[in-house]
Amino acid sequence: MERVDAGAYGKFLSENPPDNPFSIPLFLETYREVFACDIEFLFILRNETPVGACAVFVGTRFSQRIVKLLPIRTYDGVFLRRREGGKSEKQEYEKLLALQALESYLAQNFSFYQMVFPPGFSDIRSFQWAGATIIPQYTYIVDMADYSEANYTKSLKEVLRGAERSGLSGSTCSIEELTALQKLSYERHGRHAPVDAGKLDRLLNAFDAAGLLRTSCVRNAQGDVLAGLTRLHFGKGSYFYVSGTNAEGEKGASHLLYHEILKSENGADISFVDFCGANTPSINLFKSSFGPRRETHFRVWRANRLVTRLASLIKRI
Repeated sequence: MERVDAGAYGKFLSENPPDNPFSIPLFLETYREVFACDIEFLFILRNETPVGACAVFVGTRFSQRIVKLLPIRTYDGVFLRRREGGKSEKQEYEKLLALQALESYLAQNFSFYQMVFPPGFSDIRSFQWAGATIIPQYTYIVDMADYSEANYTKSLKEVLRGAERSGLSGSTCSIEELTALQKLSYERHGRHAPVDAGKLDRLLNAFDAAGLLRTSCVRNAQGDVLAGLTRLHFGKGSYFYVSGTNAEGEKGASHLLYHEILKSENGADISFVDFCGANTPSINLFKSSFGPRRETHFRVWRANRLVTRLASLIKRI
């Protein structure tokens, strides 16, 4: 393992393009500014050749260094070099060795670490062998080549017809309208939003200025916003990012919102839509009704000191 600067990290990613946007330099620098965090850039080396890169947010707890998992950064983890040709077995073995080196470095240099690997990182034996806690998580992905309203469940189709009869329609909304909806959504469940409105506005405006953000909503006949969602366009993918709903809204507003987004992505240069999470029964039922495929990804964490372990258990990190 070797610590490197942001320039070397960015160069590695430009030569080995990642599959998702959540750890590219733009995101990292924006998160560092908004959350006032330190970032450690790492190379995973094999015979002095970088085979992987990783960026972790570093903080402290009980005067010990920890790797933090920042809110609404859906995936993070490590990016490995892309190799044309060669036996797949050798490439998988190199990947396993790279993750083993990463886990060993994190365990030696931090009292606690936590990461969320994106779909596609299914072989995380290195972390299992080291005694990390492995938590399977789920997301739904719609491959746009296979997208069709015929894949919707019968109950979803009925809800959509009812929403359209109620005068609901797809539209756009401002970032400020969306963040207000998100706050309402959390307050309705007696919880605080993971990011306050000011920080969330700064995050979304930065990604909007970079041309990555798309914001959609559903309005009623009076023009009120009932449901809103931002997504990130990166490469050939569309990633659902921040959403919110109005408790006073008409039934079916969120269903119609997803439907309108999928229709618009079907006409764009997008290969897949990642719903970015489906870990509660109600959300799982809602998202699965659109006929996507379910993908597993993994959250891993390890506390190396007793006091940090106790704090981690108490806080349910």
